[in-house]
Amino acid sequence: MKKIFLYGGCVIRDAYELVREDIGLSGYIARQSLISAMYPPTTVLPSAELPSAFQARMANGDIQSNLYPTMRRKRDETDLYVMDFHVERLGVQKLPDGSFVTRSSELMKSKVLESIPNLGPVVRIGSKNHTIAFRNSVNKLARRLEMLEIKDKVLIINAPWAEVDDKGEPFGAYRGKPVCELSGHIEALTQMFADNGVKVATMPKEVAVADAEHKWMRAPFHYGAPAMQWVAAQFRDNL
Repeated sequence: MKKIFLYGGCVIRDAYELVREDIGLSGYIARQSLISAMYPPTTVLPSAELPSAFQARMANGDIQSNLYPTMRRKRDETDLYVMDFHVERLGVQKLPDGSFVTRSSELMKSKVLESIPNLGPVVRIGSKNHTIAFRNSVNKLARRLEMLEIKDKVLIINAPWAEVDDKGEPFGAYRGKPVCELSGHIEALTQMFADNGVKVATMPKEVAVADAEHKWMRAPFHYGAPAMQWVAAQFRDNL
């Protein structure tokens, strides 16, 4: 059985449920910005403690910047690496040692950032500092993918945020920002990988419709069944 490695959010994780009987899962990393992943791991934060083992594992993976080491370790058992970058909507926190962590709900619930006095401002998606740090991260990862000779095994899913849900209700804003603006920022970040020769599959806009009753809550990046079927087809077509 061929296996895929997932790095990203529920866009790809939920779609995997449609293919799990035919395709194995070699690894899964979520709640970790590429910026956090590709800058050196922090040395100033304690381990995160959370009641959910999965949430604790993801939060500590973020603190440890464990994406690339995990990809490298899983290389021989992975046929396709699938990524999306919707996590970048959360922004990152720069720490005194020059590292970054993701402002995920899991990390915030763990309160590990409270151990650092006088934290600087959050580096938000769309800002100059975020764009620079993300571009540096893309360049680092692209070089390492070439070193491991797995660049041709990487697929980025570029899914535009839904403007409406499947009941026709529109999304105006997300955390005070227009949905189309945030979606555009994520698309621009994804394009950096395309510019580095990494394969990107873009979801047709007519398919990018949110599920009004999604199990994780109604949101412009929580898509309905047609979108999930499209993503699942990308898995199959690229294996």
